[in-house]
Formats: sequence, structure tokens, C-alpha cells
Amino acid sequence: MVSSGPDASESTLTGRLRAITAELLELERSVITGNLDSRVLSEFRNAVDHIRNTAWTVQQWVDAREKSGDPYAVLPALAERVRRATQLASDLCLDLQSVEVTAETEGMGELYRSVDDLHRRLERLRNHGT
Repeated sequence: MVSSGPDASESTLTGRLRAITAELLELERSVITGNLDSRVLSEFRNAVDHIRNTAWTVQQWVDAREKSGDPYAVLPALAERVRRATQLASDLCLDLQSVEVTAETEGMGELYRSVDDLHRRLERLRNHGT
């Protein structure tokens, strides 16, 4: 019998996290001994850093909620996300200067729309702060 509901999805997520953890440990061994493209390694490091920060924030949120504390106390993690976004934007600016990135590069339309939305929201925040 297949179970469903919150416990089943939590169990599935727990299993996925365990499997991914094992795969990452195996990948670590390959990365150490492999011949890698510097750009791909940099992208991987950024992705790992992002998921690490997300996992840390979620862990803080869950811990605070379980202790009947204020889960919103973890909002200072937003500052870390801003720092990461700033670093990522800087890295993307460098990539865009290279000849390897063009308007046809996969994901550029989505990136443009996302950055445009972020820019509009930041502009409103900046205008309300002055």
C-alpha cells in the first residue's frame, strides 16, 4: 500500500535528501581527481553555495518553529541571500562580457525577465526609503 499525505511526502523528501547526499559525496571524489572546466566548476560551486544557504535557512526556520519560537527571526538570512545575489550578478556580468554568452544562450530570456522584475522591486524599495 502506498501512503500519501504529509508523512509520505516528508518521507519521500527525506529519502531524496539522503540519496543526493550520497551522490554528492561520490561526486566529490570524482571532482578531486577529474579534469574540469573552470567555468563549470565555478557554476557548480555557486549552486552548492546557494543550496547550502537555503538548507541552513530552512533548518533555522524549522528549529525555531519546533521550539515554539519566532520563525521570522531567521529573516536576517535575507542579508546573506542579498550578498549571494550580488556575487552572482557580478559573475554574470563577467560572463556576459565573454564571447561565449549570447542572446541565444539558453535561459537568457528568463534571466532578463527575472532581473527586470528584481530591478523594478528594488527601485520601488529605494524610492520609498528616501
